[in-house]
Amino acid sequence: MNKDFSDLIRILSIPGVGPRKSLDLITAFGSLEKVFSADFRQLTQISGIKEKTAQSILLPPDEDLIAGQYQLTEKFEVEIIPIWDDAYPDSLKQIYDPPIALFCRGNIELLKQRSVAIVGTRTPTRYGKETAVDFAQGLVKSGYAVVSGGAKGIDTYVHTACLRSNGPTIVVLGNGIDRVYPAENRTLYDEIGNQGLLVSEFLMGSKPDAPNFPRRNRIISGLSLGTLVIEAAERSGSLITAYFALDQNREVFAVPGAINSRQSRGTNGLIRQGAKLVESVDDILSELGDKFQLGQSGGQQELSIGLDAKEQEVYEKIKGDEAIQIDDLAVETDQTTFSLLSILLQLEMKGLVQQLPGKYFKRRA
Repeated sequence: MNKDFSDLIRILSIPGVGPRKSLDLITAFGSLEKVFSADFRQLTQISGIKEKTAQSILLPPDEDLIAGQYQLTEKFEVEIIPIWDDAYPDSLKQIYDPPIALFCRGNIELLKQRSVAIVGTRTPTRYGKETAVDFAQGLVKSGYAVVSGGAKGIDTYVHTACLRSNGPTIVVLGNGIDRVYPAENRTLYDEIGNQGLLVSEFLMGSKPDAPNFPRRNRIISGLSLGTLVIEAAERSGSLITAYFALDQNREVFAVPGAINSRQSRGTNGLIRQGAKLVESVDDILSELGDKFQLGQSGGQQELSIGLDAKEQEVYEKIKGDEAIQIDDLAVETDQTTFSLLSILLQLEMKGLVQQLPGKYFKRRA
């Protein structure tokens, strides 16, 4: 175990220091080692680092935690890829809050392969299952890796189809890479660990807690050139992945479904509000093409989904013409930046909120 490993585990375990703040600290001081060598005054001069957070950074490292993490990474053959490593995917570096490190089990070369995300409901219809298999197989045969979240339903059908086609697939987890969630996917995860790639930003042993999944979703979309949604209810987590894709200037595709199907209300809504309707893999390939580059807008229409109580609460916290930074808004609304971002994206796509550089938000005039 080297000091780089210890410093990574240390920064990842500090309460209140998420990906964005970690990146700001590393940028300000030049390295993690220098972050932990800084004094209280130097730390509190960094934007977003309050006194309580600075005090947490200055605490001695938890040697038992670090040793336990090392043992688990060895046991499960997990490699940690920090953001400054050459193996870290360029696509993730371009998003606002890239993970400081990726815990990886499997073929890390897939991090650099061009990929498309496929997400959808946990309770798919027969139509959804068949569609997921067709698109997954078509994409891997066309040279793409397929990214999804390893959940029940569409995700599982997607990953399984890739494996059966001997194609590359990436699972992005909302828990530690040593845990299997859902439990029935243990065999699938083992196969992917041998043939594809399992990825997580969470410490080994982390439980699949609800706040983890929006964080996971932004990695799914961030790794991919575009996100395809197959069957999603009106308030599906898959729609959050689509919002992240839009925020990251990636393409959003949706498969149309029956108008009387609950599982298709979300996808049909995405299409109605500007996502590209796709009926075959060729529709995706023609849209991406060689001309597509990360960081450039695909020129899609803005999406908009109905205002709910949470959106109204956040909207009211954004005063008049004053811009507010997302970290400050998170404090005012008592929410995590990840859950808050999904709400802000919905407000933005509805045309009520405007995003400014540095993740500042203001009401749209």
